[in-house]
Amino acid sequence: MAEGAHVVIIGGGAIGTSIAYHLARAGCSDVILVEQDTVGAATTSKAAGGIRAQFATETEVWFSLRSIEFFNRFRDEMGTDCSYRQVGYLYLLTSPELVEEHRRRISLQNRLGVPSRLISAEDVLEIVPEIRVDDVLAAAWCPTDGYASPHEVVQAYVAQARRRGVRILEGVRVSGLEVADGRVRAVLTPSGRLEADHVVNAAGPWAGQVTAMAGLTVPIMPRRRHIFVTDSFPWIRHPTPLVADLGSGFYFRSDPVRVLMSPGDEGVVPDFEATVDWSVLPELVEKAVRRVPAFERAAIKTAWAGLRPLTPDGRAILGRAPGFENFWLAIGFCGHGFQHSPAAGLVMAELILKGTAPVDLTVLSPERFQSQPAPA
Repeated sequence: MAEGAHVVIIGGGAIGTSIAYHLARAGCSDVILVEQDTVGAATTSKAAGGIRAQFATETEVWFSLRSIEFFNRFRDEMGTDCSYRQVGYLYLLTSPELVEEHRRRISLQNRLGVPSRLISAEDVLEIVPEIRVDDVLAAAWCPTDGYASPHEVVQAYVAQARRRGVRILEGVRVSGLEVADGRVRAVLTPSGRLEADHVVNAAGPWAGQVTAMAGLTVPIMPRRRHIFVTDSFPWIRHPTPLVADLGSGFYFRSDPVRVLMSPGDEGVVPDFEATVDWSVLPELVEKAVRRVPAFERAAIKTAWAGLRPLTPDGRAILGRAPGFENFWLAIGFCGHGFQHSPAAGLVMAELILKGTAPVDLTVLSPERFQSQPAPA
């Protein structure tokens, strides 16, 4: 008898491992997860760990609220700690257009139960006194946003999935998909052929390569983002919320007495290169010191780089692949995969096992990109 499972998941980051966990928790333990490296070692391990409800669509806010509920009960459900802290998210708005956009977003968020609000530049200084605000028109603030440890979360998904019988294959690269009559019949690897009733593409930045194996094109554009970490930094108040300067792309937060900071995204990275490029440091320093003059004292201790799998509209692609009965996409989370992984795992498990989702997925539908060409 050929090796296989009811569900084969491709990709062992936060999304793939959450799907494995939620399938097993729902009673489907006949699952194989295939990861080309070690679970959680690629994009998820490079995440800043942010968790927020300040999104622009009702579906994404639903994902955030369900995920925040999960992180609040994480210790009880998963049996371990994930360093979840609700320290807030603060978006600095430096143009009238950004103010109006976030005014609309906050109206939606409030209607759905998110305690976000628009605050003045003077209010910003009450939260983070060290920030320069002479060009800040307003800020979007939500005190219940925060962060957690991506490593601890992924390892908990894996441990709980394995306890329930899920098989995790690490160091196994997918080399092809066997397709016939609108179905993916098997996942092909150098180690052998894995038959499946359902196949899930949760391959993060490599998701476009996996869909191409099935003859599909999805517009996944990996962009590199650096995070630089200071030594212990006592010259700002701790804990500091995640502060994002939407005008420049710069953001920072406490960790918990150090500071994590990033200059923002680089261009598309077609070769999937995610090593640290130290030539980016001067750009970071310029943006950081301009926004927080005290950062002139910062000593950078370490750094890492990761890939954000972006889509043209900045939203994930979630659902059944166009033209297939059993090929599912959970991809293109645009850097939000870690924080939305609890809800994504729940939604994908219900789609696969029940055929329905607990939320309207129209804005995340794979069909919305069917007519678009692959990115260059």
